[in-house]
Amino acid sequence: MRTADWPCLSIFRSKKRKLYYLEKEDFYHSLNALNVASAFSFNKETSHVDFSTAKPIRFYRLEFGASVKDAKKLFGKPNFIQHKNLPLKSQQTLFYKFSIKGIKSIIQMHFYEDELFFAQIQLRSHNNQLKDIFLNLFKIKHALHNLDWNQTVKDESGNRIILKDDVTPKVSFVSHNQALWNNINHELNHLVEKNNNYSIYNTPQIALRWS
Repeated sequence: MRTADWPCLSIFRSKKRKLYYLEKEDFYHSLNALNVASAFSFNKETSHVDFSTAKPIRFYRLEFGASVKDAKKLFGKPNFIQHKNLPLKSQQTLFYKFSIKGIKSIIQMHFYEDELFFAQIQLRSHNNQLKDIFLNLFKIKHALHNLDWNQTVKDESGNRIILKDDVTPKVSFVSHNQALWNNINHELNHLVEKNNNYSIYNTPQIALRWS
């Protein structure tokens, strides 16, 4: 049966697709709001490091400073791209639904001026067995047998991995590119001057306002 015979059917499908996209957009925007704030906060937490590693920290085979094009070449087409309603003008985030050793997760990569500066893997459930398997991947990769959740790993360049046992466990990868962070902080300071109700020390408020 052709939809031309039933015009209301095509309208219904169109509305359904639009509703699905809006729900999807709202989900990723809400998720991103919290993690944008986390990225800025993690950069300030430089004093506490539990472990050091001789292996360079990168996000899978993606180096910090890699471009969006590099990420798409490695990971394929994203499930969602956010480049609007973010705190910084030259910022965008790629989202992927991913399975790592059978563990379902959501991957996000944050770019500023087309340079990767923050990435995160968030498990989609709080299953203790899957958490242990996931943690062991990092123990083996960096030869850190005592590594545990809620700890931090730092490489010789200052890049960090932060393991957080939260409602949904997550692992964050943070660049130590100080020139890039100086540019980010400069832009954030400018935003604070324009919006004096928000403090640079309360980055979640800044991120949530733009998300």
